[in-house]
Amino acid sequence: MEQNKIKYLLAALAVLFLGTIFCGDRVMPGQQEEEMAGIFESAATQGPDSRTGGAKIYVHIIGAVKKPGVYAFDERPRVVDVVAEAGGFTKDAVKSGINQAELVEDGSQVVIESKRDKKEKADEEQPGANKENGSDARLDLNTATKEELMGLSGIGESKAMSIISYRETNGKFKKIEEVMNITGIKNGVFDKIKDKIKV
Repeated sequence: MEQNKIKYLLAALAVLFLGTIFCGDRVMPGQQEEEMAGIFESAATQGPDSRTGGAKIYVHIIGAVKKPGVYAFDERPRVVDVVAEAGGFTKDAVKSGINQAELVEDGSQVVIESKRDKKEKADEEQPGANKENGSDARLDLNTATKEELMGLSGIGESKAMSIISYRETNGKFKKIEEVMNITGIKNGVFDKIKDKIKV
């Protein structure tokens, strides 16, 4: 009888022991969800950059920088980053009008204009302007000599004399279009000389 009690007691202890082990291995409610969320968060932070997909970004920069060329970046750079990679601006770089905070797309070309380029561009946009000193080189119909007028495309000696005769008879030209009142000077000739004459 005493032996049976001992057997029951040992069996109870064994059940209690196994139950403790089983309960210790169980995951508390909500704990598994937290662990999974941590795993996903870790994967997200270690994954490829969302702006690049893990690929290199190549940008071509030219103009007024110290080292023009093609540069590779791990993520989309801003204009200021590309300029820095190219050694910075040169002394004659025109910085105004450049958005240095702008993000640059893969395969883009960044052009940094110099002061000289800007001046030449402005001169080209002004018809008849003298590129050396910026003065107006157009011919004044009211003061030009016969020889000067003959330097215009389509204006020979006869037409030059007619222009001088017209202004002496009718007074000064008030607008350049009046030159078409001269015999032999119509739209075709006028289109050739209109950017080279003034009143």
